[in-house]
Amino acid sequence: MRITSMIGEAADSLASNMRKALLAALGLTVGVAAVVCVLAAGQGLKSIIVKEMGSFGRPTHLQIYANWRYLSSTGWKTRPELVTPEDREQIAAMTTIVAGVSPFSEFRFTARARGSKSLARIVCVSADYFPMEKLSLARGRMFNAEDDRTLRRAAILGANIAFKFFGSPDSASYIDPVGQKISIGDFGEVEVIGILDPEPPSLLASFNSYDTTNNGTIFVPHSASTRFGGSTDTWDLLVEAASPETVERAERAILSLLARNHGTWDGENKFILESGKSALGEVTSMTGLVTTFVAIVAGLSLIVAGIGVMNVMLISVKERTREIGTRKAIGARGSWIGRQFLIESLAVCLSGGIAGVLLAASIAFLVSKAINIPALVPPHTLSLSLALCVAVALVFGWLPARRASSLDPCEALRYE
Repeated sequence: MRITSMIGEAADSLASNMRKALLAALGLTVGVAAVVCVLAAGQGLKSIIVKEMGSFGRPTHLQIYANWRYLSSTGWKTRPELVTPEDREQIAAMTTIVAGVSPFSEFRFTARARGSKSLARIVCVSADYFPMEKLSLARGRMFNAEDDRTLRRAAILGANIAFKFFGSPDSASYIDPVGQKISIGDFGEVEVIGILDPEPPSLLASFNSYDTTNNGTIFVPHSASTRFGGSTDTWDLLVEAASPETVERAERAILSLLARNHGTWDGENKFILESGKSALGEVTSMTGLVTTFVAIVAGLSLIVAGIGVMNVMLISVKERTREIGTRKAIGARGSWIGRQFLIESLAVCLSGGIAGVLLAASIAFLVSKAINIPALVPPHTLSLSLALCVAVALVFGWLPARRASSLDPCEALRYE
């Protein structure tokens, strides 16, 4: 019997029992929708974490700092080493594998201007920091090499700090911040040379007081911190690899250089280098594990839906017993009848699966718009859902198909 004929007969049979077919497919729709929604939520969670990580979520980002783990394990018997200006210059000279280098120091001080004051995050960096972090300006200019060389008392303000001190550009009391002076705690007075573009609010800030954006940050040249008793050495050094392909080469070269310049502690590196690539791998692993676990729990509903499909098909076999007997009596093979029931099971499950994917995509879109949290439906969702539906159809459709194919024609024809 040709497969096209089997498909046609299966379609006619489902059309004559549309209500039962829809009820069977509904269970698959709900089950698949639950699995897809969980996968979409997992992808959304990953994108949120990567966004909140900022530069730490870029594969080319490298951070160098003292080997605190070793110092802690030895009971702090040794003083930590700091990255020196000579280290920075030598790392920056690796132009084939390094695109940028910046020291990084962070403080909290009260800033004052025009009679207002605000507790601000003060970040000391070099000129390379801004292109590395892909920060853009609303007004003014970024730091340059001359600012670093002359230890200039300059500052770049985040959007919120500029608004607090100098007003909104739309208001009558607005004063252009560029060229104005502000006082920053122990740093003293600095001149504003630039204002950063406002950044979208941090999601974490909506749950706690920690804001990962630069809207409330004041940047000053790292070299200028020496004017206020600071050091040219630094605890943290940020490095941007030239490309994702050169990350591992850059890691090896930087650690080797630091070992030559500073030595080691009994063969243990005095510095730790962490890459955005490894951080992304940890995030992917963590969110993937949680998503997989919850998806498996949600996928249990597919088993329940499969049992429903099997019951509907068994009832269909019972109701069509005389029809099966008649077809066998006029020459139909049992394998043909079994295949037709499997095709019916496949049709029910696939239609339910496709409807489930569409339902889940709609739910994800509406939830994302309602609470402003991304819910991303993975591109492989449709193929995964169809594969699950085929598996359910074959597993739970096999028993009804076998029962239909094994019916004795004489007994079937006598069935009332």
